[in-house]
Amino acid sequence: MMDWTEEQKRAYARYIRARDKCGLVRTAGYMKRPWVRTADVVCTVDLAGMNHPMFEPNEDWLEYKEASSAWWAIEPEHRKTSRMSAIRGDYGASDSWEESSVRTRDTFSIIQEEDL
Repeated sequence: MMDWTEEQKRAYARYIRARDKCGLVRTAGYMKRPWVRTADVVCTVDLAGMNHPMFEPNEDWLEYKEASSAWWAIEPEHRKTSRMSAIRGDYGASDSWEESSVRTRDTFSIIQEEDL
């Protein structure tokens, strides 16, 4: 870690712990952890006599969302500018919408040349 403040170090460590617990990145012990659903609720419970279902919150996923937003709010500026983004067009030619030049000749262009 570069020259981060203590707040940034704590927020990043919290974010990494939550990310690894949710299994969003393959790290050591990835296959040993239980699968975490990427939704705000784990399941719904339909109780008799109630007009609406009850929801069981997905605590692991909610912690990841909260930790990631806390980290992104205080993330160092150099990480934001160095991160590649298709919106900013940082991918170069692979992100270009320009049509590449045709290398093979099609039948239509051959016939046009013969007509001239």
